[in-house]
Amino acid sequence: MALAQPGARVLQMGAGFIGCIIMEALAARGVQLSVVEMGDRMVPRMMGPTAGGMIRDWCESKGVAVFTGTKVEAIEPGTPLKVRLSNGQTVEADLVISATGVRPAIGFLEGSSITCLQGVLTDASMQTNVPGIYAAGDCAEAFDKVSGKTIVSAIQPNAAEQARVAALNMAGQSASLKGVTQINVLDTLGMISTSFGNWEGVHGGDHAELTDKAAGRHLSLQFDGDVLVGCNSVGWTDHVGVMRGLVEGRVKLGAWKQHLQRDPTQLMQAYLASAQAQGGWTGADDARRR
Repeated sequence: MALAQPGARVLQMGAGFIGCIIMEALAARGVQLSVVEMGDRMVPRMMGPTAGGMIRDWCESKGVAVFTGTKVEAIEPGTPLKVRLSNGQTVEADLVISATGVRPAIGFLEGSSITCLQGVLTDASMQTNVPGIYAAGDCAEAFDKVSGKTIVSAIQPNAAEQARVAALNMAGQSASLKGVTQINVLDTLGMISTSFGNWEGVHGGDHAELTDKAAGRHLSLQFDGDVLVGCNSVGWTDHVGVMRGLVEGRVKLGAWKQHLQRDPTQLMQAYLASAQAQGGWTGADDARRR
């Protein structure tokens, strides 16, 4: 695309998960990039304030102009385009890209007998409330085993598993979805961040946090009782599989919860002492072997 050649002025609306992936590709082309995000931080649906702020600082250090808590109010035609922002500024751009998120296209089901909430509501077999009709992937609303609620989890691993379960049941075999979990691993201009489960925490739960902004490292753990129910990390790539495994496996940490509250980096030790001692596979085993 000629407008996205080196030196082109590109304004991107949205700094969520997909927006950051697009931003990576645009930066690799050498464009002059501005990003406008309605939320108060970058990646607001998978990162807390500290983590989102660190990602913003990193992007700005790479030459990206970031406007958070800001909306695009108008795009005036011309060469270049003039993009008027809610903060009173006007940004000139050769190209404007919308990366403001997606939602299930389920309007065609309005008036049908199929139950829809945010997405098409399914049971553990991925069947809707109408026998013989199934849904899977980004349109499906399935049970999240961490939060205990139904959610639309528009990410590839969950979509693939839902499709497998739906296909087996449609073919006459018996299969059941164990649940979905919010899983995100993101590379933003070279800064790796992760988000698993209920990263915002639960009412009455405890948390542990370790931040070293100078080193670009942040780790946040959220607990419900002695179970790790969610976590965020920025610039912290050690034992990512273990973090996911502990969250998905709902492993009871026992006394290791206190160890993690004192030192959140002791995740591998907590896994070895708790998950394996309970004799269960949490999904972290393969990552540990690597």
